[in-house]
Amino acid sequence: MINTHGARILVTDSALEVHPDPLEAALTGTAEAVVLPLAEVSSISVLPGDDWDGARVVLAGGAGETVIRFVPGDEKGPEQLQAIVDAARSGKKVSADSIPGFSFVAFDVETANQNWGSVCQIGLVRVIDGETVERASWLCRPPEGIDEFDPFNVDCHGITADAVADEPAVGELFERFTDFVGDLPVVAHNAYFDASAMRYAAQASGAKIPHITFACTLAQSRAADLGVANHRLPTVAEHFGVTLDNHHDAAADAEACAGVMLGLARRAEHTGTLADYVHSTGFALGSVGADRVTPVLKDLSGAQTALQSAAAAEEKSEPDENGSSGKSGRGPAPWQSVATPDTIPEPAVDADPKSPLYEQNVTLTGEFEPFDKGQLWDGIAARGGQVGKNVTKKTTILVVGEWASMTSKEKRARELMEKGQEIEIWPADKLLDILGLNEQPPF
Repeated sequence: MINTHGARILVTDSALEVHPDPLEAALTGTAEAVVLPLAEVSSISVLPGDDWDGARVVLAGGAGETVIRFVPGDEKGPEQLQAIVDAARSGKKVSADSIPGFSFVAFDVETANQNWGSVCQIGLVRVIDGETVERASWLCRPPEGIDEFDPFNVDCHGITADAVADEPAVGELFERFTDFVGDLPVVAHNAYFDASAMRYAAQASGAKIPHITFACTLAQSRAADLGVANHRLPTVAEHFGVTLDNHHDAAADAEACAGVMLGLARRAEHTGTLADYVHSTGFALGSVGADRVTPVLKDLSGAQTALQSAAAAEEKSEPDENGSSGKSGRGPAPWQSVATPDTIPEPAVDADPKSPLYEQNVTLTGEFEPFDKGQLWDGIAARGGQVGKNVTKKTTILVVGEWASMTSKEKRARELMEKGQEIEIWPADKLLDILGLNEQPPF
């Protein structure tokens, strides 16, 4: 139901029903619903309102015009009703929970060991217009050479080498994955990991790398100020009333991820596409290509968002036979902002303790072109590291990028080292290897 001025509107697959509320029924003397068959609707338009008169939705057809009034200041309601009616008229499934145009594929992977490419399960959930329409779950054998099952991973997901012995190799599933996703964007929780895992698994298998764009429910939930204890998938799923009974099963996690993304969109009263929602929150979509994985990041300049929006309005160009987008080199596209962000990300509560960055205090100095420092900060935090803007007595790692001379931060670090403080000075490539941002995966 959509609430309007004096009525509630129900849109079914075949009709639009206007149900007067009790006060309106008393004033007009009728409580009967007006039913307008969608087959008789020739057009629908929104007439904007002002501070005194609310907007109106006008449906032409049938015996004339049906006018639906909204309260002053309600800008989303008329647009939502128009979108739902347009969807229903085009034959798409409609329900009270629909978000017309909000379509994506949620996915999750499980790995056999700490190597991100050792994918042993893929879970997928397709969402069309805000509703789940299809699910898929595939067990698979990790690529040869990185197919050992670590007891730590097995304890998490319960998948063993014997369980996948008769399943297809992960390299055989990429065509199936691509067919399921189609031209939709994908969504994952901590999407940089899942997207990178798919790329590394494809590389290790000699398979064509899927060329996809993606959003991240971890990034979106952190930015939404939900007031939750942490932003792990089970916590955020519970916040939105999404069932997650079998955490670390790829299918169950993908389903929960889909529910969280829908919860975030409905909380924001969003209408439109997934990309529109991501851009409205200040983020740019991430992407997977032959050359790199670009994470979901805050777009401080707005340039990348503008380009993605423009690209979405045009027909997408086909990648070449290797899956390349035509760009070369490593790192994100050249339009990405390189400004230092204002907000330091918090270390991930579920980070891998084996990461070299886990519980380290890390500061960056110098130039990391073409990488955004925000991207590097997010990668450090995702692996349990605490980012620092300056070198202090808490600093344990200083990462040095390109610069014409020794920076003041490096000088400060060396002074503290001479006084006995334990600080490791890393070249930029060491950090990029750990974050998976160099051309080769960090195996």
